[in-house]
Amino acid sequence: MSKQIIMVVDAPEVSLSENENPSEALVKFYRALGWNGEDTLNPCKIRTTKAVFDYLCETMLKRCPDHPVNVGMTMVNIGPGTDDYIPPGKVYLLEGWITPTETKM
Repeated sequence: MSKQIIMVVDAPEVSLSENENPSEALVKFYRALGWNGEDTLNPCKIRTTKAVFDYLCETMLKRCPDHPVNVGMTMVNIGPGTDDYIPPGKVYLLEGWITPTETKM
């Protein structure tokens, strides 16, 4: 796995409306980073701070307070990773964080 950093960005803030699924917070987060929703996304190659990770968890828990295990498993499976060396409020996008989907003709 390549650890080459291709971009450092500010962590986007996301919010959910009352009718949105809690996992939509991650979709909004990744779209704000530049994901188009179609290309293959590798969340293991999106690194941030524990504070940003916790913020995403809290955003989802506000919509789903009775299901903390579900929120935790969502974050473990499709949330960004964390690293101690990342400056506060930043997100590191590593090489391969998105892979373009091949267009079919």
